[in-house]
Amino acid sequence: MPKHVIAEEIIRQSDQGVSVRPFLIRANDGHRYFVKGLNRAGGPSLISEVIAAELGTYLGLPIPEWCLMDIPQGLIDFSSADNVTDLSGGPAFASRQVDNVNELMWAGLRNVPLELQRKVLVFDWWIQNGDRTLGELGGNVNLLLDSTGNLVVIDHNVAFDATLTAAEFCHNHVFRDQLGHLQDLVTRQDYQRELDAALAQWDRISSLLPVEWLYRDQDEIDETEPTLRQRYATLQLFRDERFWGQL
Repeated sequence: MPKHVIAEEIIRQSDQGVSVRPFLIRANDGHRYFVKGLNRAGGPSLISEVIAAELGTYLGLPIPEWCLMDIPQGLIDFSSADNVTDLSGGPAFASRQVDNVNELMWAGLRNVPLELQRKVLVFDWWIQNGDRTLGELGGNVNLLLDSTGNLVVIDHNVAFDATLTAAEFCHNHVFRDQLGHLQDLVTRQDYQRELDAALAQWDRISSLLPVEWLYRDQDEIDETEPTLRQRYATLQLFRDERFWGQL
């Protein structure tokens, strides 16, 4: 079962986030979390967050600890925060706050270890995440640096984007300069073994998802878009040479 916490204080809405601006909330475990509510984000986006967080963490990516957060309706009703009704609707996705972080800037790319850059690149292509863009003029990188200069990987609510093209991904991804490294067959095989081991966690990961996030008809047929079956099929594509050949 996933960790559950209860919201005790809605502090403010974050300035970060394009499609969904999370709220900073203090929970009953004493920690602060950036929280995306079901009412605003919708079940499919929150499902993407959980799947990406679990797979990425298994691969060794520095993704903050996540949990499910229950937000009492009374706390929402008496909050003066803007857009607070975004938090209604059911269990929310909560990503634990990392203290003293700054957004990764173009000038800071050289400080990110090359192997970590490559793994983030492969991971984002695997989960169809095009929301990791950065150039000299800025972007929406969804990467942070903590106080010691270590990378923090966040925000996967737009993953499993079936409209994402290889051309778009390769042109915009923050670590696109590492694409050439993936042409090496031995390197590909190493990543394939890692992805295969991570995907073996699928049953456990899918069991973590709240029923409130899934859309089912009266016959209990999954009508979430994309469905869990479609997501799993996407994650199996790394076994096809075309997955790598497009990069």
